[in-house]
Amino acid sequence: MKYSAINELKLTHIKKIIGDAFVYTDTDSIAKFAHDETEDLKFFPEVIVKPRTAVEISELLKFCNQEKIPVTPRGAGTGLSGGALPVHKGIVLSMERFSEIIEIDERNLQATVESGVITEVFQNAVKEKGLFYPPDPASKGSCFIGGNIAENSGGPKAVKYGVTKDYVLNLEVVLPNGEIIWTGANTLKNSTGYNLTQLFIGSEGTLGIVTKIVFKLLPFPKYNLLLLLPFYNLEESCKAVSEIFKTGIIPSGVELMERDAIQLGVKYVDDSTFNIDEKAEAYLLIELDGNNLEIMNNECEEIVKLVENYSCGEILFAEDSTQKERLWKIRRAVGEAVKKQSIYKEEDTVVPRAELPTLLIGVKKNWRKIRF
Repeated sequence: MKYSAINELKLTHIKKIIGDAFVYTDTDSIAKFAHDETEDLKFFPEVIVKPRTAVEISELLKFCNQEKIPVTPRGAGTGLSGGALPVHKGIVLSMERFSEIIEIDERNLQATVESGVITEVFQNAVKEKGLFYPPDPASKGSCFIGGNIAENSGGPKAVKYGVTKDYVLNLEVVLPNGEIIWTGANTLKNSTGYNLTQLFIGSEGTLGIVTKIVFKLLPFPKYNLLLLLPFYNLEESCKAVSEIFKTGIIPSGVELMERDAIQLGVKYVDDSTFNIDEKAEAYLLIELDGNNLEIMNNECEEIVKLVENYSCGEILFAEDSTQKERLWKIRRAVGEAVKKQSIYKEEDTVVPRAELPTLLIGVKKNWRKIRF
């Protein structure tokens, strides 16, 4: 398709729809919105707009559809797959003004939020009411809920609770032709017609612009326990993960960190209190949550007994919330630490759990060929 450039006449019409104060063409804004967190790629848009209502977006998309002006929706810009990159120039449509938590329905365990709400802000808001939104992406302190919808984000808790798509009941979406629709219903069972809600999740803004989301929520677990297990053999740490799940124990989080990665993470957060086992090739960070502390303690004991069959060192039990937060902080910092302190190529790789050892062996084998 041949796209149209934005001239003064078109810019005037765009300002009329969105408002002068929320349309940007200055050099600094253009540079800021030319990239996200996808490596070092940059594509410079012509105009930045920051609408506030679905109606404004609708009118803008009608105009852009008619004039063949490309529009790239953007959340917080934390994405790693280029979804917010304006590869055809045109308009970047920022959702940052859609920042309202409209309702938290405690009776029905639901919440309605706008797509520019920061994920951690939403999590904390529902937690205050004893409720739980499990998807927990690494950038939760800055990413937008709408970006989570676009990418079908997960995070460490996906192992037990699933990913974003598992908590979305309904979406308000502005289609490319400007039509505003709701994709589903605010009920747990909705088997009428096509499942448009799931179609839009993970589509990275290519099918329409999400403006509101209705989520289902869970009661917040009363307790959580955290273990850090050092392994002297990387492959055995991978095998241990599969064996833990075969016992019937479902951790709320399982994170595998190689020695180099955790060293970079510790250095990045400047945590002088963390002592790395010199013989450890990898660490497993395992979290359990639930409402029965006795059962959870028994599961911890079962995990400890199981890893005795592997080359596991001294296990650390996090003693309090401060230590738990410190360990998770190190884990969450690994990605940024690797970017800052090494040459890297980032990929989000998924394999069946039991094939994790095969994946790691294959990656290391091929990396040595490339490196040497």
